[in-house]
Amino acid sequence: SPEKKRLFLILAIAIPALFFFLLEMSLRIGDYKGNQDLFIFPEQLDGKYGISNRNFNSRYFFYTQTIPSASNDIFFAEKPENGFRVFVMGGSTTAGYPYGFNGTFSRVTRDVLQDVLPDKHVELVNVATSAINTYTLYDQVREIIAQKPDAIFIYAGHNEYFGALGVGSSESFGAFPAFVRAYLRLQRLKTFMLVREGILKTSTVIARLGNSDRADPSGTLMQRMVREQSIPLDSDVYELGKIQFNSNMRAILRQFEREGIPVFLGSLASNLKDQRPFFSEETEKHPPADRVFSEGQSQYSSNNFSEAFETFQYARDLDVLRFRASTEMNTLIKNLTEEFPNTYYVPVKEHLTERAENGIIGFDLMLEHLHPNAAGYFLMGQAFYDAFASNDMFQNLNPDLSRKRTWDDYKAGMQLTEFDHRVAWHRIELLVTGWPFVLEPDPMRYPRNYQYQSKADSLAFNVVNRGLNWDRGKVQLAEYYRENNQPFKALAEYRGLMREQPFNDSPFVFAARIALDLNDFEMARPYLEQAYAISPSGFTCRMLGAIEVDAGNLARGIALLEEALTFDANDAQALFNLSGAYGLNREFEEAMRVLRQLERVNPNFPGAREWRAQLENILN
Repeated sequence: SPEKKRLFLILAIAIPALFFFLLEMSLRIGDYKGNQDLFIFPEQLDGKYGISNRNFNSRYFFYTQTIPSASNDIFFAEKPENGFRVFVMGGSTTAGYPYGFNGTFSRVTRDVLQDVLPDKHVELVNVATSAINTYTLYDQVREIIAQKPDAIFIYAGHNEYFGALGVGSSESFGAFPAFVRAYLRLQRLKTFMLVREGILKTSTVIARLGNSDRADPSGTLMQRMVREQSIPLDSDVYELGKIQFNSNMRAILRQFEREGIPVFLGSLASNLKDQRPFFSEETEKHPPADRVFSEGQSQYSSNNFSEAFETFQYARDLDVLRFRASTEMNTLIKNLTEEFPNTYYVPVKEHLTERAENGIIGFDLMLEHLHPNAAGYFLMGQAFYDAFASNDMFQNLNPDLSRKRTWDDYKAGMQLTEFDHRVAWHRIELLVTGWPFVLEPDPMRYPRNYQYQSKADSLAFNVVNRGLNWDRGKVQLAEYYRENNQPFKALAEYRGLMREQPFNDSPFVFAARIALDLNDFEMARPYLEQAYAISPSGFTCRMLGAIEVDAGNLARGIALLEEALTFDANDAQALFNLSGAYGLNREFEEAMRVLRQLERVNPNFPGAREWRAQLENILN
């Protein structure tokens, strides 16, 4: 009957729908694949702060075992009324590789903005990650918008071919941007992730049986991400990469445009003069890259720098292994800033070129093919600040430019120590002793039998090669310096930790202890103040209270010393200092009361008898 047919149709639809609904709920309850949100709000930070989720990028890396993660930039879960929030998006250069942490250009920009916007709580949140491209950027947009950004900084394009899901990547799903973006939306479902995992495991088994040439999982990240090793200029795959970049960027910018969020989009810089093309091929349209590069070297040697610049740039564009963005990528970036009214061009490449030796970027600003050295990252931060400062939005924030320090101050403020530079050196050494810098593996290559140059170098080596955490390495080095009577070197390590972990009171406390050991109360005060603001403790209250009393700020000093006793009512030093503070404030009865408490705790405390005699004399 028609009724039974309708019932059958309803059941035919409802039963599988109910099955997948229950499966999805079960997978969510079981936390299958873990939390893959872009941001998490850890309980360790009392839920007050958000931070990038280290598991987020498992959305994109299917065959790669070691998944790169973003930086530790934090932001308030509840945006303050005076908050000014910028999210910074991109790949490994934006993430500050090989320095990471305090080496990112975004922190240079943040330092300046914090100074010139004293009435604002400035947050520059860097969500960049190595080996990603515009697909990941697109997938981040909705979650970024949900955090109410005031502006977006983007530096991306070098990874367009070999970044996750790129047209030349081992993690690719094809060359149709709209299809891949739809796939990215579907993978928010746990059921979809389960199906994907099953397909991947099956395909891996088939690939092994068929002796597939899938990337070696033990190789460098560069090697593992490459499927198409040859993408000649103007080839079909090359053109698909441009289409992919342009399509994804337009989809990204449209979303920010709809929300009225300005975007600052940087041009791409790379090593032209000192990085030979990785692979060369002669085509019907173009000569081989290595021959063109040699012509550029001859022109440079003859001081024909303007000609050499064009030739080196052409050689870079001809490199068929596309780890460096071509000139046409920058043209696309420029066109996008002209197409979208609320998107602004940041001349990063131009800024670095102007400051490069003879106007051609080489090892003076780059560590290898495209990652800047510390000076290069500083210039990138400067370029983004200058572009933002020339925008009407900046003027509407009522900046106080008199508070801006010298650029040398900001460069020193990156807080990169010998340890940080050695970490960067070891990471680069691992990179350049592998493919594609070296085509034949050498079992005797670095890091085998490496000889340490210093204590800082040994700890940096362990960070890169033996899994030592960066922050733990800095603490160990600071303690080594302190034990070996090098307090200012120890302070430099702690200052680096402060800049990286402004929510952690420990480096401020350790730095304050060193300053107190030097009897430099003025140096100790700001460290103690910051530690107290983050998380008051008996030590910070006692020492800050003593400094305040010594400076004549008796009311605050007494309040802090009383607070110190709430952590430990038997803190003899706090009791002695508090009794003395009451005496200075001419509250002699209170001074005697606290002194009696001290005598019950420690009757032989140094100076207590002399202080009692003075008090008794005054009271009598």
